[in-house]
Amino acid sequence: MNRFSWGEILIALNTVEGIRASQLSTIRKAYDEDGPRVLKHPNRLSEKAGLSLRLAKRVADIDYERVIVDEQRAAQTLGLQILTLEDPGYPPPLRHIYSPPPVLYMRGRYSEKDAQALAIVGARQADFRGKSLARTLSASLAKRGLTIVSGLARGIDTQAHQGALEAGGRTIGVLGSGFDHFYPKENRELADQIAAQGCVFSEFPCSWRPEPRNFPRRNRIISGLTLGVVVVQATRKSGSLITARLALEQGKEVFALPGPPESPLSHGCNTLIKQGAILVENVGDILNELSIPHQAEEASPAPFTPELSGVAARLFEHLSTEPLQIDQLCEMSDVDPKDALPALLSMELMGLVMRLPGQSFARKITNLGEPS
Repeated sequence: MNRFSWGEILIALNTVEGIRASQLSTIRKAYDEDGPRVLKHPNRLSEKAGLSLRLAKRVADIDYERVIVDEQRAAQTLGLQILTLEDPGYPPPLRHIYSPPPVLYMRGRYSEKDAQALAIVGARQADFRGKSLARTLSASLAKRGLTIVSGLARGIDTQAHQGALEAGGRTIGVLGSGFDHFYPKENRELADQIAAQGCVFSEFPCSWRPEPRNFPRRNRIISGLTLGVVVVQATRKSGSLITARLALEQGKEVFALPGPPESPLSHGCNTLIKQGAILVENVGDILNELSIPHQAEEASPAPFTPELSGVAARLFEHLSTEPLQIDQLCEMSDVDPKDALPALLSMELMGLVMRLPGQSFARKITNLGEPS
């Protein structure tokens, strides 16, 4: 054990559940005073570090050489870098939160620019409107130089990452599992793209599975990396509300997009606004609150105003950001179905309309810029 640094010892200690950040400090003090041998003597460790004897025994039972070498090999195989609190490359914002992760597995690269970051989170079962808003808002913020942080989950998280990538910006994903049990599996390719334009973090050892208890821990990292958290859609029991609460505890700003009161996906956001979260109608609401110059990056182009006529104009007038089936749309706009589909496909190619499952269509949300 004498050949291992404290940073490597942290890698092994990180595989034991239940060790708090404050306890790591007392273990470090005992380690500095008595040397590595104290870690293999539970009674001495309990006395010196203030651990329960049960926890001290779990620490003493670690096969340090095997665990450290196995984790380092697994990280190398997966193309990961292991950062500990001892490393100068550890993200500065996380050093100052309560219970900073002692170890971070990273794929990609963390940049100094990422200190100016914003989290966008929300429901996994988001609807079309929420997904469109998340993607568009993320792109607008990324174009202005903000790094977008989210949890690589289905729904709003996925759209937030994709919006930043499409805008050519930086984005950071934070996993609730080890890299060897990537969750959700369908976002592996997205994680590859994120690592090329930012990075993906996990505090969990490579082999750890995505247990439910992991995700609240993951959420404190999401909020901890950022200046604030934007919640796009959330039910009353959404995990996104945990991220918002953690952001408040960390002294960060909380933003929320309001939604229709009849939708369960709006309840979480509307409640946050009642409790004092900043209501977001456009990107300027966020930039103003964070005192970020609106010209931090090249200004977004003015929203495109379509010049439509005939059938297309009548259909577009009745379309909204809520999906409508084609037969409903034809009835509302008094258009023959055989004429409607070609016009809708034309508008889809123009980037005005999105086609959805079940022959449904909706206006594409193309701009959340500041009001003119």
